Amino acid sequence: MSYRYAILGSGRQGTAAAFDLAVHGNAASILLADLHGEAAERSAARVNRLAGREVATAAALDVRNTDAVVDLLRANRIDAFISGVPYFFNLALAQAAVRAGASMADFGGNTDQTRAQLALDAEAKAAGI
Repeated sequence: MSYRYAILGSGRQGTAAAFDLAVHGNAASILLADLHGEAAERSAARVNRLAGREVATAAALDVRNTDAVVDLLRANRIDAFISGVPYFFNLALAQAAVRAGASMADFGGNTDQTRAQLALDAEAKAAGI
């Protein structure tokens, strides 16, 4: 089985995560989304070049607009995504993940945020993620 991934934030960590998924994650596709569409395009091109296949695409996305995040995840039928944006966005993104039915991981950064995300466990299980 292959997976449809998204990476929110296409800086160094997001690009590295996308490459790892392209090479080791059984990725059918990887969508790199960033507030700056040009950065996402550069990141996707780099992942494709290094992975040796056209697996990554790019999109402009403002993660502060959680409805847009949900729409992007649903429209692209994303199975799972990684948040590579600043930690203070992660709780809202975890809530968006539940709404979209997509699994989520992040790079961490704040214990209180993580605890609040973990409190979504029952909702996530009910959503099948």
